[in-house]
Amino acid sequence: MRTLTAILIVVALFALWDVCWWLAGVRPMSPWSLRAALKKSAPPILVDVRTPGEYDLFHIPGAVNVPYPATLNELALAAPDPGKPVVVICMTGHRSPPTVRQMQKGGYTRVRNLTGGMAVWKLFGGRTVSQ
Repeated sequence: MRTLTAILIVVALFALWDVCWWLAGVRPMSPWSLRAALKKSAPPILVDVRTPGEYDLFHIPGAVNVPYPATLNELALAAPDPGKPVVVICMTGHRSPPTVRQMQKGGYTRVRNLTGGMAVWKLFGGRTVSQ
């Protein structure tokens, strides 16, 4: 019973984290929505803000590694057009929302956060590659 309670508390805290960022203007993107977007003729730019070691273990094909915390100039090298769709990715969805917010303040208009990060991407069978 204690294990179930602990799991429910953790899930509630993760959900609260996402809701707070959503209320702050950080738009989420679910793993299944990202999978569909990647099949389009103009897929979003993927900015992976995990450490180089995490990125090397596994990442979404085509993602560019810009470790957190990054400057707006570093992010602009990965996503040079602020009007194009961008999805920011981390391991669990906790480093990417501040990066999305930073990019929004820097003029990016179509930037989103991958809900649950790479952990949820893998959980839902998202394709990854290794370095």
